[in-house]
Amino acid sequence: MSVLIKENYRVVDPVLTNLAQGYTNSTMVSDSLFPIVQLHTHKGKIPKFNKSSFITRNTYRATGAMSNRIDDANFELLDFELRENDVEIPIDYLEEELSSSFLKLEQKVMMDLMDILSLNKETEIAVYAQDSNNYVVSSTTNCSSNLWSSGSSTPIQVIKDAADSIRAKIGRMPNTALIGASVYRALIEHPAIIDRVKFAGVRSVNVKVLSELLNIEYINIGYAQQTLDNVAFTDVWKDNIILAYVDKNEKKKRSEFNPSFGYTLQQKGCPEVDTYYENGGKIKIIRCTDKYAVKVTCPEASHLIHNCLTSLT
Repeated sequence: MSVLIKENYRVVDPVLTNLAQGYTNSTMVSDSLFPIVQLHTHKGKIPKFNKSSFITRNTYRATGAMSNRIDDANFELLDFELRENDVEIPIDYLEEELSSSFLKLEQKVMMDLMDILSLNKETEIAVYAQDSNNYVVSSTTNCSSNLWSSGSSTPIQVIKDAADSIRAKIGRMPNTALIGASVYRALIEHPAIIDRVKFAGVRSVNVKVLSELLNIEYINIGYAQQTLDNVAFTDVWKDNIILAYVDKNEKKKRSEFNPSFGYTLQQKGCPEVDTYYENGGKIKIIRCTDKYAVKVTCPEASHLIHNCLTSLT
């Protein structure tokens, strides 16, 4: 009995979609700056936060007094529109016959597709977050004249000053640091940092040690690399550090209405995996689609430390 396969007939694969939504690549760390919030709409408005969102207010009400009304004149909304990103891979039916498990082959293809989409998002966010033109002057520190490759440099003081700068703007210390891999290596090998921790019996500096030393709870290292010619690889996260106050609620409690440096707004149900056939059913296409937009919702809640290892003189 022959099976009729419609050319280009799109079918959402619930199994692969479920796997895709649960799949993560530990190398990608952009979500630490822009955590994912899922939305039911692809276009709309979300709040933009300023320092008033962090103010401690007087809420005491005396008997017979009016309620403590807050002026919402500074309440601002940001427009957003999700963009679709997709990528697909064809599988010939001959590959199916050669594979010991076609399901595992499809799962492997799905993970490859997810890695491509994840790297694309990682690069997009890294380009934005490491561009000093996207920050006000008071939210950037240029280290090109005080390179951290030098033993006489003072990276800990620079980072703490940047953290204090955020606190001065929003009343809270940053809880997140995203550190480029090259900068992380410079920090864990820096003589001033090694001298500072060796008397505590610490044999080597790592992320946990830096977290305690800097008093920043979440530290993520940007190890992702990309290649444009399939030969030479370059770091996605350069010799920079981004400090930020970020919404660290678990996913089900996270909301675009919580004050945070920014969010990745994602369409509910994404990423999604669908399949369709070509060439009379001999080629099966597996396609992964994601719809998202990256938005900065509180610019004051971040600070860029850049050119930590690059001299511009």
